[in-house]
Amino acid sequence: MQSIQSPRDLFYYDLCAMYDAEQKLVQVLPQLAQECQDNQAREAFTQHEQETRQHVRNLEQCFQILGSQPMAQENHTITGLKQDHDTFVQQQPPREALTMFDIDAGYQSEHIEMAAYHRLIDAANSMGLQQCVQLFQQNLEQDEAEAQKLATIAHQLNQQAAVSAQAPQQGQPYAPGNVPPPMGQPDVAPSPQAPGQGWDNPPLTGV
Repeated sequence: MQSIQSPRDLFYYDLCAMYDAEQKLVQVLPQLAQECQDNQAREAFTQHEQETRQHVRNLEQCFQILGSQPMAQENHTITGLKQDHDTFVQQQPPREALTMFDIDAGYQSEHIEMAAYHRLIDAANSMGLQQCVQLFQQNLEQDEAEAQKLATIAHQLNQQAAVSAQAPQQGQPYAPGNVPPPMGQPDVAPSPQAPGQGWDNPPLTGV
């Protein structure tokens, strides 16, 4: 890695780190889509994979504008998210939990990218690199849309999970006192019985 001596050096360093992040996400997004049992989440990851491939090409165009080649610069933040994912998968979670984890991981990665692109846009503007600004803006807008989409899906799934948790499980009895009346009969409390007139003590007659 070359030493950073100027704002342009820092811009190039950040651009290389972003290039590494986008390349990693091209590989990760298909895996997230395969793991998700929710159709909306699967489609969101699949569509964003194609957008991310274009992100890579946009960054390559920025390197051409700078007259330089991408330097190998690992984006440790995205690498950390990938390691967290792999550790979680090793625990063999249920499919529903893995889906929610993947949506959250995708949401986090989008916000990491959004922060990086805001920084790149600001730096490119200050250096008069308007072509790069436009390419960064395209990537940023698609990342913002993906983050909003994942947030909406996560909210819907959380709402569904809450409703399912409150519903009585099939095959489990209702709590005492909460047994619903037979269909077609009003839901009214039984009249109190006289002392000694329980099920085991029928009322005495003829006395």
